[in-house]
Amino acid sequence: MKKAFVLLLIIGLIIFTLGSCEREVVSYCPFCGEGGIQEISDYNKVTGKTEIYYKCQNSKCGKTFGAGQIL
Repeated sequence: MKKAFVLLLIIGLIIFTLGSCEREVVSYCPFCGEGGIQEISDYNKVTGKTEIYYKCQNSKCGKTFGAGQIL
């Protein structure tokens, strides 16, 4: 009984750890693979939300990607 409890506790900790890693920080451009990106945020006065996206700093790429909102 004690072994089963310890096993369930370990499995629960593993699931919690993997779940907390779900939200990762963007650190590279998915289009060109370069690490130089800039986070850009714009506040929308109509909706009251902040839109966040990223821009690649590589002169050959320069693409904008990702869209998220913070309440």
